[in-house]
Amino acid sequence: MLTMKNTIKAAVVGVCIGLGSMSAVAKDNYIMAGASPGGLWSLLGAGVDKAMRASHPNATVTYQTSGGGFANAAQIASKKVDFGLMHDAEAKIAAQGGAPYKAPISNLRALAVMYNFAAFQPMVTKSFADKYGITSYEDLKAKKAPVRLIINKRGNIAHNQAVEVLAAYGISLKDIESWGGSIQYSGSKGSVELMKNRQADMVMNNIFVGHSSIREVLNSMPMVMMPVSQAVRDKVSSAMGTGQMVIPGKAYDILSADHPTLALTAMLVI
Repeated sequence: MLTMKNTIKAAVVGVCIGLGSMSAVAKDNYIMAGASPGGLWSLLGAGVDKAMRASHPNATVTYQTSGGGFANAAQIASKKVDFGLMHDAEAKIAAQGGAPYKAPISNLRALAVMYNFAAFQPMVTKSFADKYGITSYEDLKAKKAPVRLIINKRGNIAHNQAVEVLAAYGISLKDIESWGGSIQYSGSKGSVELMKNRQADMVMNNIFVGHSSIREVLNSMPMVMMPVSQAVRDKVSSAMGTGQMVIPGKAYDILSADHPTLALTAMLVI
């Protein structure tokens, strides 16, 4: 499994190749759109700057915070920035002109893959799973269990992936609420607090295997990783333009075998 350090190194190599293949680097200062300050994409921004300087010593890349991949597409297309980070699913939505876009954005080009293993990792508390006999999404639907579910915030592509997975199983957010459950919208940090405070039963998010937020939850209570069937993985991958991966069984004590799942890919786009 790739470590974060190796991820950034690999991304830098890919960017070096991509930048080196550009027909001309005609200016010294470039702006790259990322996401919020201080996160992984900030580190990738530093890596892109390093890659640029390796190929063109007088050039620099300034990392600009933004609302994330959806916002970056418009920034790149309108030439307000030179580069930007986007997920594969965001790029497909932009090309098709789906929400939040009013029209297709057709002038985007992927320069390098930064990582391709932001794994979809849906987990439910063992106490809830045992109480309602939940071992799968099919069980969740059949038993109409009143699950208190956390998914990522609207505008984050992980939100879309969670909704797509549920839809592939014939479950809507309104269905969950009609069963007596609830939907809470939170990023990784907020999800940890909600789970630790016993304010939620299940969380669905895309995040790196072994991420500290997952470890913190697993250290707080027994959890069960929900399987995603091959048919659903294929359906969601096709609909969203995303990939698949396998979480090694040794990654978590709660896994007894390798765990196939979905994955998001981040790209440097021009």
